[in-house]
Amino acid sequence: MSGFQPAHRRQRHRRGFTMVEFILAAVLLAAVLLGMTVAMQQVIKSRNKARGRIDAYIRADAALRMLRRDLASVLRREDLYYTRVLLEDQAIEQDRMSLDRDEILVFNNRLQATRDIEYNGDGLEFETQYRIESDDFGPALWQRRDAMPDAYPRGGGIVSPVVEGLISLQIEAWNGINWFDQWDSDEEGLPWALRITVTATGAAIGQSPTEHPLAILRTVVPIDRSRMPLEVADARLAEDIMDRFGLGQDQYDTIVEAIASGNPPPIPRTTGGAPGAGLDAGTGGAAAGSSGGGSTTIDTPAGKVTIPGDGSTPTFNGGTGGSGGRQ
Repeated sequence: MSGFQPAHRRQRHRRGFTMVEFILAAVLLAAVLLGMTVAMQQVIKSRNKARGRIDAYIRADAALRMLRRDLASVLRREDLYYTRVLLEDQAIEQDRMSLDRDEILVFNNRLQATRDIEYNGDGLEFETQYRIESDDFGPALWQRRDAMPDAYPRGGGIVSPVVEGLISLQIEAWNGINWFDQWDSDEEGLPWALRITVTATGAAIGQSPTEHPLAILRTVVPIDRSRMPLEVADARLAEDIMDRFGLGQDQYDTIVEAIASGNPPPIPRTTGGAPGAGLDAGTGGAAAGSSGGGSTTIDTPAGKVTIPGDGSTPTFNGGTGGSGGRQ
């Protein structure tokens, strides 16, 4: 009998969960759900940022390709009347950021017509203008293209938004020495190159453009295959002559006419020689000095050259051991 136990002792004890265990399980479940929620939010946030960067890059690349194609096909003409590059520097302040909003107008070639090919008035040369405008849908790059360059290059044609989300456009012109924010080919001729910088946002319609990822792209369009127009070259040469010889502004037109006709410019002769012409004869240069009577004497390593003030033929003296002057 000793090997047997009472029935009530052989039964297992069964009991429910306590309130503390329920609370502990709820806390653990909340922590797991919170961790999963934060992780999912981070994944969604990273995906949205990546999508914003991709959208910004696609927009900037599309705008840069379009601008580069049209600016690279600028009409290259020796007569400035038949070509145009007009660059205007503009900027705005938005969300404590300074954004370039440059505007450019060019005459360019384009193989693809803007209208139906049956329309005979659409040629191969166009007025093309770009600027950034903002509306209820946000900023966008707008293009105006006129089917024919005319006497009113800043109006007419078809205007349409071509790239959405472009917030900044900066264009600079290169003259071979410096970059300029403004340029007018009617005064300066065609630039050697154009540098384009575009900034696009990945923001959707209705969102703040500057609070989303931005993409900045830059390219340089060379235009140095064109020759400088003759009138621009003549004007620059005249200005250089006036600066070098200290001439007055009233002689500018006379000097330009002389250069254009192929005649020597009317430079007045002075008794002291041209400004800046004095160099040490011992170094192989020429030292200019006055010999009296309104004439000018220039010392050279081979001898002296005397230029009479009355406009007669200069004389050359080969030195003290020479046999006189040579006419």
